[in-house]
Amino acid sequence: MNKKVLAFLTSALAAVPLVGVVELVLHVKQTTDDVVPDADWTVARDSIKAELKADDLVLFAPFWADPLGRRFFGDDMAGIKREARPDESRFARTFEVGIRGAHRPELEGWKKLSERKVGKVTVGLYENPNPVRLHADLAELLGPDRVTVSRLDGAAETPCPWQRGPGQPGGLGVPQGPAVPGDKFVCTGGGYVGLAVLHALDHHPHLCLFASPPGGNGALRMKFSNVDFGTSLHGHSGVQWLNERTPSAERIQVAFSAEGRPIGQNIHRVGAGWTAFEFPTPELVGKKGELVAEVTGQGPRSYCFEADTRDVGP
Repeated sequence: MNKKVLAFLTSALAAVPLVGVVELVLHVKQTTDDVVPDADWTVARDSIKAELKADDLVLFAPFWADPLGRRFFGDDMAGIKREARPDESRFARTFEVGIRGAHRPELEGWKKLSERKVGKVTVGLYENPNPVRLHADLAELLGPDRVTVSRLDGAAETPCPWQRGPGQPGGLGVPQGPAVPGDKFVCTGGGYVGLAVLHALDHHPHLCLFASPPGGNGALRMKFSNVDFGTSLHGHSGVQWLNERTPSAERIQVAFSAEGRPIGQNIHRVGAGWTAFEFPTPELVGKKGELVAEVTGQGPRSYCFEADTRDVGP
């Protein structure tokens, strides 16, 4: 064997114990120095609870710390409406609960109002630079009192009755399917409309309306009554991550209309992930009426969308 090669291998072999020592030191640091005591989480929670408002958000940084945060903060502070939010735009302020110096990228551009240390937890308060005023959230309206759903097959329109029942979780194993809501509008021949949490492509949860298109020339039509309109219609759309992870030529469309006139249509491209859309509605400002949403596509998919009416700007 070449002497240079032998010398290199000898020095590399000698370095192996050193690498082990470094790994041991890092492991000890992660499992001792970097561990946040339960008491710090509790004090941080109590300090935020005294200031938290209904339109405030609570974020945990880094993202992988979210289960820890939910454990200590509970449903009243880190419940489904905050955890499975469409995005951060609807919140006036955000309390960021950070450990290990982490910061959530969602808050880039937000104004920092304050920051304090609670043991090994850093609590930052941020202000939304572009606050909005929500008028109606379609997810909150879903139900037989404010919504009717029908299936369109060519010229035929068939009502989809509201049914109550137990929901089905998506499961923890892989492949993970979508959560199926127990309370939903069920259509003859397939298809339903119900509220559940989408496991999006970025592995973030989003509360939205599952409304998979029946395929072919079929469509799902949803009519929301007595909707308060603002300056725009804002929303998002996505498909369960298991389908979304493989980009394809498939397109799923949701088209909105009011007062017999189109508002706008969003075309979701399978593989794009959870994506936003917004349509100006200046002609509807201050009005109340029926909002229609029609979902069409090339085939049944675990498609989900959410939308709200809002005022944007000062």
